[in-house]
Amino acid sequence: MNKLMKTLGIATIALGCSLNVNAEEKDGFFKRAFRDMKESAKLQHQIDKANYQATKLETKAFFEEQKRLSKPSVRTAAEKERMQKELEAANQRVEEAKAKVEAAKKIGK
Repeated sequence: MNKLMKTLGIATIALGCSLNVNAEEKDGFFKRAFRDMKESAKLQHQIDKANYQATKLETKAFFEEQKRLSKPSVRTAAEKERMQKELEAANQRVEEAKAKVEAAKKIGK
């Protein structure tokens, strides 16, 4: 350990000013690093704040929609509309299937 300390002491004397320059460079490095971390933390805080607001508003919108649908008249109207769309889609599939059957019969003859 003593040999290492003596070697470091001699190296410090021999290098002189260069150690001071390195110390200043290290200080600059740490200042830049902490400044970057500070900016990054501010940006992350803004992102978190925006995400929180978005989640809060989405939840409120969902609540209002469910509240609106809790009324029987609105709920039944929405259900009838959904069922009508399903019926139209099913009828469309039936027509397409009939057309395929007719086309297959024509090809078979």
